[in-house]
Amino acid sequence: MPRKKNYDRAAVDALIARSDGVVKRADLVLLGVPDSTLTSLTGPRGRWQRILPGVVLTHRGNPTLLERRRAALTYAGPDSRLSGHHALDVWGALGRRVDVGREILVVVPHPRHRVSSGFCVVERSERGTGRAERGGLRVTGVARALGDACRRQDLSLDDVREVMSAVLAADRCTLRQLDAVIRHGPTQRSGHARVALEELGAATRSAAEGRAFRVVSRSGLPQPVWNEPVVVAGRWIGNADAYWPDLGVVLEIDSMTWHLGAQALRRTQAKARRYAEAGVILLSIAPADLLGDPTAFLDQLRRTLETAAAAKRSGR
Repeated sequence: MPRKKNYDRAAVDALIARSDGVVKRADLVLLGVPDSTLTSLTGPRGRWQRILPGVVLTHRGNPTLLERRRAALTYAGPDSRLSGHHALDVWGALGRRVDVGREILVVVPHPRHRVSSGFCVVERSERGTGRAERGGLRVTGVARALGDACRRQDLSLDDVREVMSAVLAADRCTLRQLDAVIRHGPTQRSGHARVALEELGAATRSAAEGRAFRVVSRSGLPQPVWNEPVVVAGRWIGNADAYWPDLGVVLEIDSMTWHLGAQALRRTQAKARRYAEAGVILLSIAPADLLGDPTAFLDQLRRTLETAAAAKRSGR
C-alpha cells in the first residue's frame, strides 16, 4: 500500500456521515485524500468500493437500497431527481406488491450530458425535474414519477394498470395530474400508459367534473367546496370532488372501481368505511352516468342533501 499522506480525516469522516457513506471520489480528493490512497481503498483488497463511476461506497458489503439511490443521485449530479418506481416508493405511494425493480431512473435537465451506467438509468428531460425532496432524497413529484414509471420497458399493460391503480388509490396524485403528465410527456414507450389512462377515464372524468360543477352551481342547492380534503375532528378521511361540510356529504366522481379488480374494490370499501365511521355520507357516481343524465344526478344529489339535512335537524 502506498505511504499514507496527511489529510483532514475529521473532514472526511464528516463528509461520509453526511452522505450515508456514499461520496464522490472528487470530493474526497478535494479534502486531500491522495488518489493513490483511494485507488487502494477501492481496490480488490480495499475497505471501500466503487459503486458507480466517480462514486465511492465506504464499506465493502452489498449496498442497501438507500445507498444505491444516493449513489445514483450523486453520480447524476446535484440537479438530478429520482423518478419512476423508486421515487414513488420514496413518496410511499406504492403498494407492497409493486416491484420497484433493480434499475434506478434519474432525470436531469436536458442541457446536462450524463450517460447511464450500471443500475443508474439517466434520462434527460425538457420538462425540468422539479424541486421536491423527501427523506433526504431529491425526487420528482408523484404524478411525474408515475408517468415515468409507466414507461419502463419491462412493464406489461397489466403491470402499468397495477402501478397506476396503486398510486391513485393511495390518493397521492389525481387523474387530472396524471393525464397532463402522460399527454404532454415523451411519447416513447408511453403506449401502455395511454391505454390505461383511457381505461381509467381521465378525460371523461374531467369532463364530468366540469359538468357537475355547472349543474350544481345552477341548481339552487347548498353549494359545496370543490376539490378539498375531507377532515373530520382533525382526521383526514379522503379527498373529495365536492364536499358539503355543514351537511357531512361528499361527492366523488369515480370511474375506477369497476375495472381495477379485487384490490381496488377493497380499497374503495375501506374508504367508504372511513366516511361512514366519520358520519359522512358518500355519494359516488360514474362519469358516464353524470354526463348521460345530469337531471337524474341532480335529483339523486338533492335527495342525499335533504336526507343529510333532516338527520342534522333531528340530531342523529
